[in-house]
Amino acid sequence: MPENEYLLDKVDIHNTARNIPKERFAPYMKQNPNIQIFGMFKFHLWLYNLAGKDTTKGFNKWLQRIGEEPVLYDDFLSGQTMSQLELFMHNKGYYHADVDTVVKYRKKKAKVKYVIEAGKQFVLEHVGYRAEDTTIQRLVEEDLENSILKEGGPFDVSMHDAERERITKYLRDRGYFSFSKEFIYFKADSTLGGNRVVDSVLIKNASAEVAKNRDSSFVHPIYRIHNVYFRTNFDPHRALNEKESYYDQYDTLKYGDFQFMYIDKLKVKPEVLVNSTYITPGQLFQANLVDKTKNLLSSLRLYRFINIRFEEVQGATSTVDGSRLLNCFIQLVPAKFQSYSIDVEGLNSSGNLGAGGNLEYQHKNLFKGAEEFTFNIRGSMQNQLNRQSEQFNTTEFGVESRIIFPKFWMPFQIKKFRQRFNPKTSLSVAYNYQKRPDYTRTIANGKISYLWNSSKRVSHQVTPLGVNFVLIPTVDNDFLQDIEGTFLGYSYQDHLITNTSYSFVYNQQEVEKRKDFLYVNWNLEEAGNFLNLWSSSISKKNPEGYNEILGIRYAQYVQSDIDLRYHHYLNKINSMAYRFYLGVGYPYGNYDVLPFEKRYFSGGANSIRAWPVRGIGPGSYDSQDADYYNQTGDIKLEFNIEYRFKLFWILESALFLDVGNIYTIRKDISPEGGLFEFNNFTSKLAVGTGLGLRFDFKYFIFRLDSGMKLRNPVEEKGHRWIPTNRKYTWDDFAMNFAIGYPF
Repeated sequence: MPENEYLLDKVDIHNTARNIPKERFAPYMKQNPNIQIFGMFKFHLWLYNLAGKDTTKGFNKWLQRIGEEPVLYDDFLSGQTMSQLELFMHNKGYYHADVDTVVKYRKKKAKVKYVIEAGKQFVLEHVGYRAEDTTIQRLVEEDLENSILKEGGPFDVSMHDAERERITKYLRDRGYFSFSKEFIYFKADSTLGGNRVVDSVLIKNASAEVAKNRDSSFVHPIYRIHNVYFRTNFDPHRALNEKESYYDQYDTLKYGDFQFMYIDKLKVKPEVLVNSTYITPGQLFQANLVDKTKNLLSSLRLYRFINIRFEEVQGATSTVDGSRLLNCFIQLVPAKFQSYSIDVEGLNSSGNLGAGGNLEYQHKNLFKGAEEFTFNIRGSMQNQLNRQSEQFNTTEFGVESRIIFPKFWMPFQIKKFRQRFNPKTSLSVAYNYQKRPDYTRTIANGKISYLWNSSKRVSHQVTPLGVNFVLIPTVDNDFLQDIEGTFLGYSYQDHLITNTSYSFVYNQQEVEKRKDFLYVNWNLEEAGNFLNLWSSSISKKNPEGYNEILGIRYAQYVQSDIDLRYHHYLNKINSMAYRFYLGVGYPYGNYDVLPFEKRYFSGGANSIRAWPVRGIGPGSYDSQDADYYNQTGDIKLEFNIEYRFKLFWILESALFLDVGNIYTIRKDISPEGGLFEFNNFTSKLAVGTGLGLRFDFKYFIFRLDSGMKLRNPVEEKGHRWIPTNRKYTWDDFAMNFAIGYPF
């Protein structure tokens, strides 16, 4: 440290106004200490110091670049912070607030405390609204219940700004196209005493330029939509360079009340675009419909740029109410409709690495109705380990075809349904072949699904019919003998699944914004009941008394699971991530267990990372005699927590704790220790911890997590906590490679 300089070690705020949390003061701090990980270690400052004084060497320069320069306490910046804090308190209504600074020096370090004596906050005694335009006066009074300024509430500058925005948005959604917040101002009278304020919200008349003085008044004009023009295949470069000569090349097609302008030919059916706009001729101008229309048109994935602009129709007025008229121009710059890709890629499935190839063809406008068609062929080989740490390969081949329609497939269409819910119908068929040393399995499936959004953050998916044919043509004799008579025995039989399912997703996450968010995914599924209802006419009973269709036994079950995630950002380099998962499936009727592909498993890169994939449970069941990890269950319970922090360059790290297990639900086919029981299920929980490294390459994140067992439910009771009962072995550790975050 230089002479007479001090490292800024800590900054604290003491504020007597308890209604303002400390986090609100963060933007006004001109100096903050060096960033920390684990709440105490200045790792990035340590990297910077490693460079030493000789910065001529390339490595030392690199250390300084990825590290963080020491923050030295600065009296001038501290004074600026005090001024900013005082201004902030004034803006929050604390006009008698006083800010002072206490600095303590010790061992070349400085600790700073800002002491804010807030005093009493000014409150709103009365709020009045007055507009020079009587029509606007009436509209504002009709919406006073939504006012942000409340009598008895604080006199807060930010609330006044928000009230200007609210009134402006309210009026622009009711025809006032040319209205802006500059027409709104405030007058405050604080002469009442007692920290009370009489507040007046004043709305000026339109300027001469806006009003255009048509009727010798300056009232704010109201606008209606006259014509809506879709300029398809729009080329902004030609429009800019060629100007009117470019627009003269357009042909025009009238579709209902809408005009379609195009060159050569229309490549998208007009009805698709009409159903994707909220803006219609004759309606009052509404600003909120512009963004809604852009989002709905963007969801078609046909256009790389969408621009919506308005032009006033000079000299024309509406026959409805004499309001002025606007022409709306929706300019659509097309994207490429067709594409194909050939990929050779590294694979990771719950920690098992391999390689694969993928050929995909996509057409975004197959029948000129924004139908999204995808055809995919995929092959892969993955390397895995059995319990003896011997390597084996899993070979997989699959083909899938899917088409998504931008509407619901049904005999009738509900008017305005697309504008409200952005509905889609998905049809898909697929075939998958998988070969392992212990068995060969093929899956053929098809389904129809309906998808829609009920709000910006909530989406739904209903699959009224899904069909899965699962055939297991070969099973290794030794493996078959091992599972015969166990709960796994039923899982390796040919079976048929016809299911109906519903999925609900609530997602607060905003792309490229570092904000706390909650994510919820809930699924409900049932299978076999429709077939069972018609079993007498379409099925036959086998010698064991079960119903079969085409010689294949069909499954009956009900299943539901919920996935809750919460991400909390502590600061620019530290965050916490939490996940809770609960899944339950109950088999009944024509099939004794959940089908293998519907059963739950735990362990691996995205689960309890101290165990290999499918290497836990069910419960305290010990499957050491099996050659391969293949534990599955009817119930899955899991809780994960991660502390994530940035290190340097592209490198991030995480400290994690995983808790959970799987269980069986039926006692008659449950292995020893595997049954879920309310009075002792917590005693069978597995607990693991570990440290992870993540390499953020922007387009993808490569993850390496090292897990360590803390509690193993397979051990005898009283000896399940490993650190207090025995020494660690290599079997108590697991290494996981993965792409992306675990949750």
